[in-house]
Amino acid sequence: MTGLALAFRRNQNPAPGDDILVLEEGPQPGGTLRTLREEGLVLEAGPNTLRTTPAAERLVSDLDLGDDVLVADPMAPRWIVRDGRARSVVPGLPAVLTSAISPGGKLRVLKEAFVAPRPASLDDEPAHDFFARRFGDEFARWAAGPLVSGVWADDPATISARSAFPKLWEAEARSGSVLRDLLKAPKAPPPRFRARTISFRNGLSTLAERLVERSQREGVRIELNAEVAAVEGPFEAGSEGAAWRIHIADGTVYPADTLVSTLDAQSLSTHLGTRLPRSASRLGAIAYSRLAVVLQAFHTEREDAAPRGFGVLIPRGEGFRSLGVLYLSSLFPSRVPGGLALTTSFFGGALDPSLPDLTESGLLALAEAEVRRLHPALGPRTHGRVLKWPAALPRLPLGHHATLTLLDEDLAEVNAGGERPRLVVTGSWRDGLGLGERIARAEELAPAL
Repeated sequence: MTGLALAFRRNQNPAPGDDILVLEEGPQPGGTLRTLREEGLVLEAGPNTLRTTPAAERLVSDLDLGDDVLVADPMAPRWIVRDGRARSVVPGLPAVLTSAISPGGKLRVLKEAFVAPRPASLDDEPAHDFFARRFGDEFARWAAGPLVSGVWADDPATISARSAFPKLWEAEARSGSVLRDLLKAPKAPPPRFRARTISFRNGLSTLAERLVERSQREGVRIELNAEVAAVEGPFEAGSEGAAWRIHIADGTVYPADTLVSTLDAQSLSTHLGTRLPRSASRLGAIAYSRLAVVLQAFHTEREDAAPRGFGVLIPRGEGFRSLGVLYLSSLFPSRVPGGLALTTSFFGGALDPSLPDLTESGLLALAEAEVRRLHPALGPRTHGRVLKWPAALPRLPLGHHATLTLLDEDLAEVNAGGERPRLVVTGSWRDGLGLGERIARAEELAPAL
């Protein structure tokens, strides 16, 4: 998505001599965007929603997709399972009232403003330790834990709090307390932007398809099935040809003066490691979580049988194997045929890494059993699909911020002496996990290349 959005934005205001090429490794544009349109259903096997940023709202408008936008109810409850029962969590500050946290646990959350700030010597810590230190053990176990495993598919005991939750980390640094920082009135409040959780009538892949259509019409080249085999360069200024030569697995070689990489960290280390001497070994060590995504449709003979809300997160130890279940028919009911409920279950991640090895029939049976355990009144299952992602989400280790600092130093050396950068590196492991962040980064980069 970053590459497509960047190509579109750059091509709106091209520099003289621009020749823009997007290399997409897979057979479909948009990277992990994967909308399946089957039997009258719109199913998402990759990202399910877009949490908008100002840049994302501008992109949707500029692509004339406003009439296709579907907006999720911002107050749709999230659910957390505790003691075998789903407990609602309303977005925002009222979330502290959830029955997933005991009265004593809620009181401890509110005492966060009086907890001593972290010592200056602590430059990172695991997410579980951060939330336990600031908000108490119960909040860390029953709220933050399932959030980490549900959003990052990672282990709360190992993922970096500083890198996975940078806004909370910085809030404590500014004010000594996350709550005090959130409640502090800004001196000059900026124009208010209200983020939305959206999709499109025909799924999120609509965004990638429209980007391809508009960009190619204006002369951008987009090559599918273009798996990178090797990258040569950068060649010194004045040498014959371009700064870079990108070799594709089918033998094609593309020259380039500016290279924007959206590769995963390990692939970046493999292809450009000798050009990144400070950071390459650390980038190559970044692991990725494996996921299996199970998409299901059920008959709902009674309206109250269908799941409602955003979805459910499930802490470890509750007797479930799924990390969580999304309720897309509740979020976007207008694109779901009447009498059906759609669920998306996620399996695997750092805490259950072998689970995606189950057969498709085994995963379907497990997903159906767990959805029915949460919603026993659902009718027969009418549709089921399984997709597996061998490297779904980056796992950000302790000290990940130091890796990014070393990468910045490497890039400064590669790009030294030029008016414009020769190499730019971005990706979910560096600039934010959500689609909204990816689009914002593309808009930021476009004029600088």
